[in-house]
Amino acid sequence: MDHIPVIDFGSFESDPKAVAAAVRSACESIGFLYLTNFGIPQSEVERAFSLSAEFFDQPLEEKRKEEISSNNLGYVGMRKEILDPGVQKYGDTKECFNFGKLVDGKPVQVLPSVIAENQEFMGKFSMDCHKLCGKILQAFAVAMEINDEDGGIHYFEDRHKYTGQCGSVLRFLKYPKGDNADPTETVRAGSHSDYGSITLLFQNGIPGLEVQASRTNWISAPIIPGAVLVNIGDQMEYWTGGRFKSTKHRVVFLPEHAKYDRYSIAYFCQANNEVLLNAIPSPLTTGEKVNVDKATMTAGEYLQERLNRTYEFVAAA
Repeated sequence: MDHIPVIDFGSFESDPKAVAAAVRSACESIGFLYLTNFGIPQSEVERAFSLSAEFFDQPLEEKRKEEISSNNLGYVGMRKEILDPGVQKYGDTKECFNFGKLVDGKPVQVLPSVIAENQEFMGKFSMDCHKLCGKILQAFAVAMEINDEDGGIHYFEDRHKYTGQCGSVLRFLKYPKGDNADPTETVRAGSHSDYGSITLLFQNGIPGLEVQASRTNWISAPIIPGAVLVNIGDQMEYWTGGRFKSTKHRVVFLPEHAKYDRYSIAYFCQANNEVLLNAIPSPLTTGEKVNVDKATMTAGEYLQERLNRTYEFVAAA
């Protein structure tokens, strides 16, 4: 596939099978899809981007007050992640802040003052992202033809409860202009696949995301106004016996964009920690498993293993 399909998600309630069929086609081929009419107001997305810029515009010492820890929450500074260590000479030229969910209306971490002043909004935005993921997971269940007695349309959704223990994270990202450690290096975030079930990505103004559509060639994931980009993560590929594809992607800065900061917002939706990543009750699965040389893991164990590998170099730095 040489492009990422665009799907009108507004008709899922009225015609779930047709929408789920389009979603399934995208998930089985490229592993990425754009959704329009997905239910989160554009004004809400724009406010989140405004807060992101306000946070990243602060002095470094202010941002570093809540640095990332083993719970995967907090600030990640420039070059502190290296997503493709076999290729990259340097860590990713980006900075991030990871937010956990609100529990009983209260954050599970100490929030930066800029965000704490907007805690109610951030909680709502995080919840709205999770609700959208729940709807997408419903489409997955319809696409996989899971019978009602096995959980039906809610099979995946019920294993991603917002109130349950999980590693779902809302992430603000900034790729600063003019900060290449090597002027010849255009890759800003190394080639990688995501770790969880699905990822929502909101892009703002400056493109740069590329997807390895054919597993060999890279294609652009352009900014489509009013659309959210969705991609399959490794957990979902494992769960579906490899039917849904977790595709590698990266971020580049092309010369025409090198003078501008790039911002994006991602919501990484993870299954609840105790969920076993074993075969799902679908007539479409072949019974094959990804990572057959490993024992069946829980979603929490799998995520922690991937995070440990991603941040190994931090301890050595």
